Amino acid sequence: MHPAGSIRMIERMFDHERTAGTSGATGIGGATGIGGATGPGPADLDYGALVHELRCHRTERIAAIRAEAVREQRRWRLRELAATRVLDERGALDDSLAQTDGVSVRTVRETVATARALEDLPAIAAVAADGRLSGAQLTEVVKVAAPGDEHVWATEAPAWSPADLAQRAREQHAPTLEEAEARRAARELRWWWNRRTGMLDGRFSLPDIDGALVETVLVELVERMRPTKGRPWDSREHRGADALVELCRIARDHDPHAQTIGYRAHFLVHVPAEGPAQVGGVPLPDAMVARLRAEARLEPVTTTGDGAPRSAGRVESALSEKTKRVVRQRDGHCRWPGCDRRHGVQVHHLWPASWGGPDTIANLATVCVEHHTKLAPQGRRLLVGNPNHPAGLRLVDRDDLPALAALGADPTSATRTSAPARAGPE
Repeated sequence: MHPAGSIRMIERMFDHERTAGTSGATGIGGATGIGGATGPGPADLDYGALVHELRCHRTERIAAIRAEAVREQRRWRLRELAATRVLDERGALDDSLAQTDGVSVRTVRETVATARALEDLPAIAAVAADGRLSGAQLTEVVKVAAPGDEHVWATEAPAWSPADLAQRAREQHAPTLEEAEARRAARELRWWWNRRTGMLDGRFSLPDIDGALVETVLVELVERMRPTKGRPWDSREHRGADALVELCRIARDHDPHAQTIGYRAHFLVHVPAEGPAQVGGVPLPDAMVARLRAEARLEPVTTTGDGAPRSAGRVESALSEKTKRVVRQRDGHCRWPGCDRRHGVQVHHLWPASWGGPDTIANLATVCVEHHTKLAPQGRRLLVGNPNHPAGLRLVDRDDLPALAALGADPTSATRTSAPARAGPE
């Protein structure tokens, strides 16, 4: 097929879909839904020809074609879920679908669960049909939304990341002590020698508190491994491996008659207005939190209804370690939209301190090293909004005066400033 023909064929397919969807055809998405046109087959799409043709067009048109393709892919996902629901009702689905579709059994079961839940959530289904929810978002939001509040989630969910939706679902479920014990019973650590590479390989799986302890110690050790003056930083993977070896050296040289090796875990325990207390973003039963008092230093942090910490002690001119801990615990990952990196994050002033930004928690968020360099005052972008809301931050250009003016006038924005909107200091 000629390259131009490939592009025109795709555009005609989208036009036909939109036309069919408004022509009174029944079914999800109109005549091109289940039982209708099935779209281009393998022989109709020549990837190389498509790429060649797209290189001849303006960036704006290519972006529009991609955006429409993403929306159409999401609509077809909804059709797949509808078919899955009917097949599930008829008992025609089981775990063997994993082999047919080339996915994991877990993915098959999540798809079936999503299809079942979506039938009672028409507002969520409508947003998905409009192409505004990714497959990952849809899988998680049906675990959070209920028939009584689905209209709220239909509005908010498109702005939430799948990770934050999954976290909200976990927060809504108050775990029992039996569930916590079951997680602990599933812990494991295995290692083996790879004779081909001469390396000791391994894997591990640790539950809630144990996992938070290991993560805390490893992160602290990794952060301390600074290079000597004039030498470049080693990779985080290398420093992580060195930290594990260092822990083993400490254990080897430890006096077996001593009471402790000198390290006691320090946990931030988030206590929300409603729901269970959390450590490391993992909800815990009250009985387990009580037991931890004998094993670790617990630092309770009361939170508001939307999950925002009430305070982190006295605000100082330089960020205290306590403030940074609270911000990292609140965010859990890099707050750059779409980035879920959890390790190696740094605390960033949303409105730069050099521009008069305060050291308050409402002006702080965690970002990874890569994205930190792209944010003002060094970079071109500003991360603005309300960091206490999972979907409260967005990116704007530091020279986008209308956006900055709107930010200053928005009473819900935690990073609003009383200064006139402008691209940095004079």
